[in-house]
Amino acid sequence: MDKFLVGIFWLLLVLTFAWANPGASSAQSKVRSVTFNYLSDKSEDEYNQRIKQKTLPVGSSDFVILSKKTESIYAVERYNGDLKKVWEAPLPLAAAEEVEAFTVNASQAIVLLHRKNQETGMQGLIGYAIDLNTGKKAEAKTLAEAPIKSRRIGAASSEDGSKLVTYTYQHQQDQLKAMTATVYDSALTKLKDQAYNFRDLVGIQSAAIKIDNKGNQYVALLNNNATKLSVRRYNLNNPQIKGMDIQIGGVFEGRKVYVFDTFFALQQDSSFYAAAMCADEKTGDFYSLKVIKFDFGSGQIKYAPEFRFTPEYIAEINKLNKTGSPAVKRLEDIYLSELVVSPEKNVLVLAEKKYNEGPKLPFAAREIHLFSYDEFMNPTWHSLLNKNQVAPAAEGFTGISYKSSLAGNELKLITLETLNGKTDLFSRQINLKTGTTAAPKPLKLNIATNQPLAYLKDFTAWLNDNTIVTVFMPSRKSKTLKLNAITVK
Repeated sequence: MDKFLVGIFWLLLVLTFAWANPGASSAQSKVRSVTFNYLSDKSEDEYNQRIKQKTLPVGSSDFVILSKKTESIYAVERYNGDLKKVWEAPLPLAAAEEVEAFTVNASQAIVLLHRKNQETGMQGLIGYAIDLNTGKKAEAKTLAEAPIKSRRIGAASSEDGSKLVTYTYQHQQDQLKAMTATVYDSALTKLKDQAYNFRDLVGIQSAAIKIDNKGNQYVALLNNNATKLSVRRYNLNNPQIKGMDIQIGGVFEGRKVYVFDTFFALQQDSSFYAAAMCADEKTGDFYSLKVIKFDFGSGQIKYAPEFRFTPEYIAEINKLNKTGSPAVKRLEDIYLSELVVSPEKNVLVLAEKKYNEGPKLPFAAREIHLFSYDEFMNPTWHSLLNKNQVAPAAEGFTGISYKSSLAGNELKLITLETLNGKTDLFSRQINLKTGTTAAPKPLKLNIATNQPLAYLKDFTAWLNDNTIVTVFMPSRKSKTLKLNAITVK
């Protein structure tokens, strides 16, 4: 009897300690899950997905999802913080229609469809506005039209989703000479038709359009045979046009250099940031990274000191490389993936090594090159973030690369990786000011490793600083994908 009482005493003591220290018994993230039905979209480009974000936050706890339900039906669904479906709005697609864009604003979810009509020889962008409270879908609106033989119609939305711009291209003897655009509000009501004329530019290689929350449009043009960057701002409320130009490529130290990759980030204070990767035209070797701030408020350009990809830099990244990959003699398969600006105007440029190992062979994503600048565009630090990601050829880049979220000066990254023999989602934090990068932290989700499409990166989104929504297949617990809300500890 005495032994029994002693045992009870120790049991109660252990339970009391566990109750007082709930974190001591488990380091796992808190996870809530529901079954998620998913159909892969085989029409998506394995290299360049049109819609890379298929889960969008609504407030701090709710979210909407765009997913394919059948071969001819997509749907937008709203979920609350408890993963209960609030409503579902089906979107039937005709045979000649494809989903083009997905965004959300304060009152509507917006889906754009691209349509081809072979009989009329025309292409068009069709817009649907879906009420966030009720899920009621407004009638479809034709937002833009152009001949099928022209380049595909484009679209861009503002950061808060309150403005949308569609645009078409006008060529003369295979040279881009002008564009026509239309600006819409959050309910897809037309605000303004706009013409972009580029008669003063030659050798235009590409044109990218951003739009701010006020409806002002910024057109970035790589021209002069990929050596010059021109940015034009078109004001929504008046005909005023402002332009800034800067020569990036050319002949340096006897080497002809051109721009082969760009990334742009528009801020709501009328500043437009650009990052440009340059290469040697003769050898194809990476030459340098150039970062520019076009400040349309002050009318000034701030040009960061050029970062050269020297043999010393290649030796440095070989030293920092911990993925087990062989040492490299030259940079290859590295592309700009993000340009982040903190509230304090610290800038971080990310360039990811991402490639396909060959026809029908796996896709891989390795290190991320990091380049940081202060608010005056002075370089502060650079580093290499190692990661080890491989996906089957059928998945392309769907399950690899990363998802990020900025909180103050901390950039949070989520990746699916296999580290130390365990496959999991890992979180990292990078301080934009200091360059301090925490070691990858496993979320301990026990993700399946022997199933294709076990993790769908496009559905990963941060609802707030500590909560992630994502879709994956749990190992040994389920044969179906799960929609998960994860509270990161």
